[in-house]
Amino acid sequence: MKIKILLLLLVPVLLFPDHLKVMKVIIDAGHGGYDGGAVSDYGIREKDVTLEMALLLKKHIEGATEPPITAILTRSEDKFVPLIERVGLANKSEGDLFISLHMNASPTKRDSGFEVYFYDSTGDAETAAVAKRENEQDGSVENKDRNNPLFILWDLAQNEFSKESSGASDIIQSALDGALNRNADTTLKLRDRGVKQANFLVLNGMKMPSVLLEMGFLTNKNDEEKFKKQEFKERYAATIADAVREIRQKFDKKSAAGR
Repeated sequence: MKIKILLLLLVPVLLFPDHLKVMKVIIDAGHGGYDGGAVSDYGIREKDVTLEMALLLKKHIEGATEPPITAILTRSEDKFVPLIERVGLANKSEGDLFISLHMNASPTKRDSGFEVYFYDSTGDAETAAVAKRENEQDGSVENKDRNNPLFILWDLAQNEFSKESSGASDIIQSALDGALNRNADTTLKLRDRGVKQANFLVLNGMKMPSVLLEMGFLTNKNDEEKFKKQEFKERYAATIADAVREIRQKFDKKSAAGR
């Protein structure tokens, strides 16, 4: 009990900055190594798509941004990284924004499109099923560990950043919808499934605004075909990078207003 009280007292000092900024983005390529994630009918693996998209996103974020934004990857190769290590790396790196990239799957093959998540311990049956699939990628985060004082600290941190995580999710969702759906090029169109909340363990531990993006459904033929095309993937990554820059502008305005 004494440890819990001490942590509560230290939270404002240890976790929460005087102002929000986006100078360092942590990009998380979901799955990896022996954990392949979702697999399409044609053998395309989630772990490969997420890594490729993470590398593209890093390129677009760092390529043409002033002042520069640093992008750090939780993995840069095909290796398994436990969820708890992804959380630890992001927090140790003192990131300002965390983006976890995934590909969705569904037994109903007509399900398609992208959806953006931020952390919440509640949710409906559909979002709970998505979170369960992603959370079960390894056994490194067991329920008994949730009583660890470190997890108590992390829970408080993500609750503190809930509003910013929601705002960042809205910006990414709107940017992708605009770039993919609100134009004359029908080959880019990808269903916008909106912003949702779910209990993703990789988001819960973050000491920063955090978003998880299900980029599309590997179990849907049209979605899968899009992620085979380099032009589409470049457009997708560039759009997320644009959204990151918009998020920075919004955070900067909020910080300036609060000074």
